[in-house]
Order: sequence, then C-alpha cells, then structure tokens
Amino acid sequence: MALLFSNIQTLDEPKLDNLAAKANGHYFRDALSMPLNKPSLSPSQVQHAIFAHMPSWVSRLMRIRNRIVKLFGFEVGADNLAPSSDELAIGDKAGFLTVIEKTQDEIISFAEDKHMIFYISVLKQADHVIVSTLVNQKTLIGRLYVNSILPFHYIIARTVMNNALKAKRL
Repeated sequence: MALLFSNIQTLDEPKLDNLAAKANGHYFRDALSMPLNKPSLSPSQVQHAIFAHMPSWVSRLMRIRNRIVKLFGFEVGADNLAPSSDELAIGDKAGFLTVIEKTQDEIISFAEDKHMIFYISVLKQADHVIVSTLVNQKTLIGRLYVNSILPFHYIIARTVMNNALKAKRL
C-alpha cells in the first residue's frame, strides 16, 4: 500500500500548528504531506483541488455511512467534502464542513455533532502541502466510530490526495 501512495508521506502529529490547539480530551490526529507543484495556489484552491474530485466509490461509501451513523445520533449532511468554490471564506461550506479559519498559508474547516468535532487543515509550506485531520471524540460512541472508520480514512485520504497529484491539479 505504501508504494501505491509513494508521493504522500505520513507525518508525526504536528504540535505547533493551529489545529494542535484544538485537540481536546480523547482525540485522533493525523497529518499527510505531499509535493505541491503549483505553489501559486491558495490553501482554498489546494483544498478544492483535492476534495472537489472525490471518486464515485467514496461518495457511495459516504452515503452508506450517513445512513448508518444517523441511527446513532450523528449529524449527517453532504456526502462529500467538496468545497463550493475554489476560493473559500470563513463561514463558507466545504461539503459538510464549515470554514472557521483562513490565513495566507492555511485553511481549517470543521463539523460538530454531539459525539465529536471533526477538523481538516490544509497548510501550504514552500513546495509541499500538509493535510491534517483532528477528531475530538466527545462520547464513547464517537470513539467507537473513529476507531471503526480508520481503515477507510487511511485509504480515502491517500487516494484523493494521490488523485490530485496524478491529475496535475496541484
């Protein structure tokens, strides 16, 4: 599997970025880095290049996921993370996420329900981009959910990032 995603590097949990300050209680955090061949792109444009082009199998999985987790009290919205535009502002929607922070180098989006708070950060650093996820798990059901979806998260995150590179959107 690692060879399939050779351009994508798994990073240690970042401790000094804007997302680290949002970690609370039981949480899951990961960070992936990949080359950025178009350094003129803004963080919003990078987010759009990655998440606005979900494979159909991912959208199908999200629809199935939404049907199941709704039974456990999770908020469900859009079946994807696709930004509504390639240039987002604070308060704009990116699929089921809402943009809450935006700087010259980073954009952070989040969604919250009674079981967890989910964040995605897209951070530009010179010639690469770091996509980081943070999930604060508020309840036991939230912790069980995160642990059950980790294998899917691993594959989906790397697939959509790799697809953006292969399609030369980054």
